[in-house]
Amino acid sequence: MRLGYYTPVYEWPEWHIKDKPIRYLTDDEELRILHELDISRVKDPRLRRTRQAASDIFILMIDAGFRIGEACTLRWSNVDFDNGVIYLYRSKVSNDDYIPMTNRPLHTLRYRRKNIVGEYVFPGRYGGHRSVNKNRALTTAFIRAGLTDISPHCLRRTFATRLLSRGAAITDVQHLLGHASVKTTERAYAAFVRNERFKQTIELLDQPNQRTSSV
Repeated sequence: MRLGYYTPVYEWPEWHIKDKPIRYLTDDEELRILHELDISRVKDPRLRRTRQAASDIFILMIDAGFRIGEACTLRWSNVDFDNGVIYLYRSKVSNDDYIPMTNRPLHTLRYRRKNIVGEYVFPGRYGGHRSVNKNRALTTAFIRAGLTDISPHCLRRTFATRLLSRGAAITDVQHLLGHASVKTTERAYAAFVRNERFKQTIELLDQPNQRTSSV
């Protein structure tokens, strides 16, 4: 009720400036994927290990902005549990970086460390690290969750859009994503930022008008 008039609740649709909007996961979609990766739903030990690895890679990508290749080739020597950071060499842009860990990646890697022996966080079946190109457990989880229009890279986009929607500076997001230039980040996410800003601006009309009374 505002100024004596009934104001119905209206859910604003997505406003897309670009012809092809950024595809990222909603909270509900994330839960659906994690449900499909839940190892308690399978009994075969090898399948349980595969799903656990896929679930852990999912967490690193959606909560720390990893590229899938960066997750698959991560070494334990680059994980600093004491300081809660991951040191990362990003071969795509040839730079050294570090990623602060939030609670979920930190707990995920600590639990994984108790069960994984060797150099790599995600070891391959025949030695070395997990194959970057063979992550069928992850992609099939998307399909079982009914999400046929997403790829692993959408997890990284979700990481970025969640930060931007919470007011993070685009330069900070650039560094966390490991982009060599902020221009790359701007090209990828400028439309999303504008959409969010437009929605937040129009939602001001739903807030009470704070008028100062004259004395």
